[in-house]
Amino acid sequence: MSSQLVGQNTNQLNEMIIESLRSHLDYSSELQKKVCENCEKSNTYICQDGLPAYFPYDSLQNVTFISVDFFRLYSHTNKLLNKQLKKGISAFFVSFELKNSQLRITITSKSVKLMNKKTIGLGLCCWGNYFYEYSCEKQEWELKEIKYGGV
Repeated sequence: MSSQLVGQNTNQLNEMIIESLRSHLDYSSELQKKVCENCEKSNTYICQDGLPAYFPYDSLQNVTFISVDFFRLYSHTNKLLNKQLKKGISAFFVSFELKNSQLRITITSKSVKLMNKKTIGLGLCCWGNYFYEYSCEKQEWELKEIKYGGV
């Protein structure tokens, strides 16, 4: 006995994470312009730890995905990143939580610095919480609220 199954055309969770990341990158860029007019533009790093297994990394342009969970495994192969990490970089970390009918996606900006050859230090900077609710009528998730905060 065999049957055909139809998969989802799109992954709504990935779409919401991408939408939230784009919004947060825009917010962060505008905030940096207000704080430091003459600062040079640095690379944009996003931590892939915590993202869904089949996240479409190619959907975001001009960003570099890094891992702090598996840093020890590939630290010896990425000399350029190690050099930048010795100085310290800023990276965005993504987490999400489903509570009742509300999904909260949190994007946190953290400073990441190589403390020694195999130890990374993290420092919290600022964050954005993106709140989505599911609409039964439209059968899709809708962004309801954004809250920003910082240290």
